[in-house]
Amino acid sequence: PGHVMYVWVDALTTYMTGVGYGQDEAEYGRYWPADIHMIGKDIVRFHTVYWPAFLMSAGLPLPKQVFGHGFVLARGGEKMSKSAGNSADPLDLAERYGVDQLRYFLLSEIIFGQDGSYSEEAIVTRCNADLANNFGNLTQRVLSMIAKNLDGKLPPMEMVGDVVIYELVKATATVAFPRAFSELGLSNAILGWTRSASECNRYMDTMAPWTLKKTDPETMAKVLATLFICIHDLAITIQPVVPDAAGRILDQMGIPKDERSYRDALDTSWYDRLVQSDFRVASPTGVFPRLEMPAEPG
Repeated sequence: PGHVMYVWVDALTTYMTGVGYGQDEAEYGRYWPADIHMIGKDIVRFHTVYWPAFLMSAGLPLPKQVFGHGFVLARGGEKMSKSAGNSADPLDLAERYGVDQLRYFLLSEIIFGQDGSYSEEAIVTRCNADLANNFGNLTQRVLSMIAKNLDGKLPPMEMVGDVVIYELVKATATVAFPRAFSELGLSNAILGWTRSASECNRYMDTMAPWTLKKTDPETMAKVLATLFICIHDLAITIQPVVPDAAGRILDQMGIPKDERSYRDALDTSWYDRLVQSDFRVASPTGVFPRLEMPAEPG
């Protein structure tokens, strides 16, 4: 008689064979047991009952954690399905609005673990508010003023001014963000980051370096240097969400590609090294274009 193999045995074991089980022990040892299994909520039973049972019966280590995420729902809160004809093509959305922008919207708008809905209007509204008008605007204003009013030259570290805004960014972005990500509070992490960027914009508006340029150029330089450091930390922090745009901002700030980790953001010596290297800030290129509302069908 023929042997029947339960299909989930075959499907689930690919988690381990895919990272070298039975073929490459070094690779397998690096990735297994998994720190977390990220799965859709409709297949929780297979991953939390059958899969651990299979592994235990074979004497193999279990994943350390299983997380069931929710669904992205169609307009009107319905579950997407081909039969209902309400499914969305993420590649179309990414092409229309940008990969980074789509990632930002999904990770910030939907509380991870719950169902969430989307609309093209919501993508445009969220990305314009948080990326183009908030962080993008901050970056453009600060880098432009340094390029234009300081001849692109960064003030020395001892001239860096207000530590209150800098410490705020450090606490709410560089420290709190990775902690929230490790706890899978993705939208909370991004909310804290967005608020930090808003505070930096508020600080810039309050200090008005464009006015200080005429009355107190030294304080203007301090304000711009402080904000340059804040932007550095904010750009490093948001890399997991908008990697391409954050990378292009850090490129324009002269930050080497191997100095963009959270550890680098916590170590303030990078600024001194950048000043000593005689790096000059050039007139910046925007990385968050304003998105346009989708055209009405018809």
